Amino acid sequence: SVKEVKPLPNGNYAVVLDQTAFYPAGGGQPADNGNLNGQPVLDVYVDQDEIVHILAAPPTTPQVTGVIDWQRRFDHMQQHSAQHILSAVFLERLGAATIGFHLGATSSQIDLNLDTLTDRQIAEVEKLANSIVFANKPVYQHFVSPADLGKFPLRKQPEQSFNQIRLIEIADCDCCPCGGTHVAATGEIGLIKIRTWERKKNGLRL
Repeated sequence: SVKEVKPLPNGNYAVVLDQTAFYPAGGGQPADNGNLNGQPVLDVYVDQDEIVHILAAPPTTPQVTGVIDWQRRFDHMQQHSAQHILSAVFLERLGAATIGFHLGATSSQIDLNLDTLTDRQIAEVEKLANSIVFANKPVYQHFVSPADLGKFPLRKQPEQSFNQIRLIEIADCDCCPCGGTHVAATGEIGLIKIRTWERKKNGLRL
């Protein structure tokens, strides 16, 4: 159901629903594409705890049906889960923590606090990351309170206080706070390939 429709200065409309399947942009992951009652959704973002859908025209009915671009969503799920595996492997094998992440249409970028990277290290990381893919390990999501956080082997701690937080756990591989979309098992990711890297101010970008 439509909760609120607000005209915007650029001629578009901000639409808030009582529930939605659309993922808003955030945490290095772009927003979902798709449509509401056939109208293309131009953008999706969070504003004061509400998920806002941007349309070129207001909805014509109080009830709307949303359809997400599944091919794009599934690609994001694959890429984001692959990033978790690579980040875990880089930390385990090279002691390199992930300090940034961006998911793109043709490639994804991971920023690591690492000075340099050799071809041998890349091959080692790729081999271990893909062994985790081929093992088809389950991917879990947990919603936990601060009191229960210590029960999980976190790769990184939450960046701010919370009442409840979502953890993504890849069995025997990784566990960390994350609000993104992920596959149900690592076999859905497909092949992980490190294409290139470059030096950045505080480390390197993979």
